Amino acid sequence: MKPSLAVLVAKRLADLFVGWVGTLFFVLTYPVIALLIKIESKGPVLYSQQRIGINRRSSPYQIFKPKVDDKVAAGGTSAFILSNRQVDYGGEVFTILKYRTMRVDAESLGPQLAKKGLDPRVTKIGKWLRALHIDELPQFVNILRGDMSLIGPRPERPYFTMQYSKSIPHYLDRTLWIKPGLTGLAQIILGYDDSHESVVRKVHFDYSYRSATCNFLSWVKMEVWVAVNTVLYLLIKPQFEGGENRDLVGLKRAKVVDFRANTPSKKDLPEIKSLVHQHQTKKSIILVGSSPYELSRTLKDMVFDPKRTLDVQVSPDENWDLEDLGFLINLVQRVKQNGGRVAIKNSSPRVQKMLKEIHMDKVVDLHRPQDTVKNFMTVDVECWFHAYNLKEQVPPSTWHLQPTRVVANVRKILDLFRTHDTKATFFILGWVADHFPDVVKMIDDEGHEIGTHGYYHNLLTNMTPPQFEEDLEKSLIAIGKRAKQKVIGHRASNFTIVESTLWALEILAKYGIEYDSSVFPIKRERYGIARYPNRLPHQMLFQGGGQLTEIPMSTLGLGNNLIPISGGGYLRLYPYRVTDRYIEQKNQNGLPAMVYFHPWELDTEQKRLNVGGMKGFQHYVNLDSTEWKLSRLMERFFFTSVKENLQSKRVQSLLRKNPVRVERVLGMAQGEEGSFRLASAGSSDGLEAVGSKTVA
Repeated sequence: MKPSLAVLVAKRLADLFVGWVGTLFFVLTYPVIALLIKIESKGPVLYSQQRIGINRRSSPYQIFKPKVDDKVAAGGTSAFILSNRQVDYGGEVFTILKYRTMRVDAESLGPQLAKKGLDPRVTKIGKWLRALHIDELPQFVNILRGDMSLIGPRPERPYFTMQYSKSIPHYLDRTLWIKPGLTGLAQIILGYDDSHESVVRKVHFDYSYRSATCNFLSWVKMEVWVAVNTVLYLLIKPQFEGGENRDLVGLKRAKVVDFRANTPSKKDLPEIKSLVHQHQTKKSIILVGSSPYELSRTLKDMVFDPKRTLDVQVSPDENWDLEDLGFLINLVQRVKQNGGRVAIKNSSPRVQKMLKEIHMDKVVDLHRPQDTVKNFMTVDVECWFHAYNLKEQVPPSTWHLQPTRVVANVRKILDLFRTHDTKATFFILGWVADHFPDVVKMIDDEGHEIGTHGYYHNLLTNMTPPQFEEDLEKSLIAIGKRAKQKVIGHRASNFTIVESTLWALEILAKYGIEYDSSVFPIKRERYGIARYPNRLPHQMLFQGGGQLTEIPMSTLGLGNNLIPISGGGYLRLYPYRVTDRYIEQKNQNGLPAMVYFHPWELDTEQKRLNVGGMKGFQHYVNLDSTEWKLSRLMERFFFTSVKENLQSKRVQSLLRKNPVRVERVLGMAQGEEGSFRLASAGSSDGLEAVGSKTVA
């Protein structure tokens, strides 16, 4: 794929300016440098050599294939004879100019790599010219002529180009639509080539630079970094003992990175079924896979829709090597030139280190490896007409008459989770389980956890304890008929476990419910408990000796206030970056976040009612953003079900801290409505401890 037009234009304009300035400096200093070279050794001042330039791949180029004459074969000293042939790869041949720094007979036995240590072929003046890089001043003429660019991959000689193309995967792609450079990412980090291994390492950096040119902002970021570090490189004190002219810290780091080159070509591997998951939303096409090769094959057959963005997520395996990186570069260029983005997730420390070392983080979204922080992913399974804001327009007696898309929406959610290899907890409404039993079966068959969301979606604040117990039992029966797993989780309708309904917690424990996720540690009109003692997962301890695990909903602290975040209407309303940053900060502190949503929040084609005002805004705002926001969150962070997360060591550690005691007062019997007292032993997550609190 070609670099973007903006990059090509900007790059050429910069090259023309630098080329003129550099050529002028070369002309002014030529007499002095030429005199010094002539004084020490006979021969020409300037040294010309054929190099391979830009690889356009649209027409054959002249490549030189070295062969040895009869004298060389017999042990003589005759030089290599170059014969021409036409091939369709390699790049354009051009003549590079440099000040001569070696003896005239330096390559009488053929092309050679730079020698480690002090090269005996280098003259005394040449040693200084090479150390200060003054020998490269004539190359500004090449830049001005358009043979080279200021920044790019190192131009290689034809002989070595042919050799490396046979042993290093994708070697010829280094300069695909890119001109070689006077300086570059590989040159300033790795210095001169002195072995096949050093060439292999440089190829990684050349790939990274080439991939940056497919997007203008990525290219600017990379170009500025290379330019600044080239200046810093030249300011390092030269060294004359050893293979490098300077003490390159980047080289020391790069040499401990496991770059692998000798791998079988993918074309020689047996044909296998594509391991790529694909999911389409209204705004984007999502591709997820572990192999850049398989992803590239999938993209090759795709027709891009300009109305949708392309999101590609790569999860490298442990055998990631140079050939995989070559496919990744091609993948990045194709995706970015179609306005898409590429993210690397769940990679091993070795792959992370390799990609960062070659500065791929300037080109792709390089996410942290999976760590021990797992976030909660939950879905409240209900139909659009079950929402509180629509209950006046759609009473329960008309629910069975309403068009619903809950089956299709749940199927879409399951496909999204499958794409991102994510497990979740589905709190299912008993009414949905009875009227759409396939929903329960689909979720159960996919291996997700199933919890209860009650039966009729009534607010607990409008129910008596016996009514709640009846509703809970009915929902458990409806779900139990279709699910193979035991239900141990509960979420109240509209989060209405509040001060006046704490009696419901003991009823949940009575029916075998092990955890609840209904408490919002803020105060709203219908839900929430102000100044709730613990905003993290914790144990609720009952006065009679029972207990229940509580996983509160996520809140964000703003000054002395808390606001809801990362779920439902708040997920739709807030810009994605707000939710992303919140979860990132939580995970950096080793704490999990809670995400929740409803199937109807992914359905932009649901029936629209004129409820007006704030209710209409709350229900319909940004419905088209839910799916892609969820996809991006699952790309960035690790999510799992409540049941699985409760078994993790990190959450278990949280559960042992700051339990909340639920105490009955006034001699209440179990389930009787009245007054309760909440008490916590300490503070958590920055929330000030309240010690004890009496609520009515």
